[in-house]
Amino acid sequence: MRALGNVDRRILYVVLILAVLYPLMRPLGLPFRVSDWTLNFYKAVDKLQAGETMLMSIDYSVSGGPDVHPQALAVVKHALGKKVKVVFVAFVTEGVEFANQMVAAAEKDGLKYGEDFANLGFVPGVEVAISAFAQDILKVYPKDARGNVTADLPIMKGIKTAGDFKLITEFATGIPGPAEWIRQVQTRYKVPIACGVVTVMGPQNEPYYQSGQLVGLLSGLRSAAEYEVAMKMPGAATAAMDAQSMGHVAIVLFVVLGNIAYLSEKGKKGRR
Repeated sequence: MRALGNVDRRILYVVLILAVLYPLMRPLGLPFRVSDWTLNFYKAVDKLQAGETMLMSIDYSVSGGPDVHPQALAVVKHALGKKVKVVFVAFVTEGVEFANQMVAAAEKDGLKYGEDFANLGFVPGVEVAISAFAQDILKVYPKDARGNVTADLPIMKGIKTAGDFKLITEFATGIPGPAEWIRQVQTRYKVPIACGVVTVMGPQNEPYYQSGQLVGLLSGLRSAAEYEVAMKMPGAATAAMDAQSMGHVAIVLFVVLGNIAYLSEKGKKGRR
């Protein structure tokens, strides 16, 4: 037991690193329950029909990206897989780049820009901009992020106001967030809204979900993994949850073994 208590800490670091890295390279698929928040978000997207148009507002920062971006990736993969058209917008500056990443991935998969999806870009003004966008999309976005005339994009045919989308999905790490979209869009146009947020914002937005103002709610990386499970397509978020779980198991194991070694040595000293 004395040897156990004197293990070189570098060995512990190596064990912890391996415990985290292995599930990232080879996901274990550890079981977990899909929450009602996530399941209803999934159902809202799943009931959309091919050819219908969904809005994705990418309003998260780089610092909150690890929590929220996997949610957006799962949702856009689900929507495009059902041949639902997706329009991206952003009301925070970093959102444009995250949207561009998803657009690039969709083009790599053979989908056509302007028909299957489009990125309208960033507009400053936060809640005021969202209100103006909801009333007249083409006025706020006369051109898209690539400089195309927005009205000429096939995907925008019949899309004039926020009420013309079949579903609005908002992904946020602060302001704007669910509250702004509910005030400026949901209460006026009655279009279904589902939101994805960082973990700490989940509880504060639950009342909107309970009241029916949000049809679905994703909170943190766990929800992204749950969404992948709901799609039956485990991906990066599921692997990250496996890694997190294995890291916690390793730390708990270290604590238990450390305490066993300490109590054993203490017992020996007492007997002496």
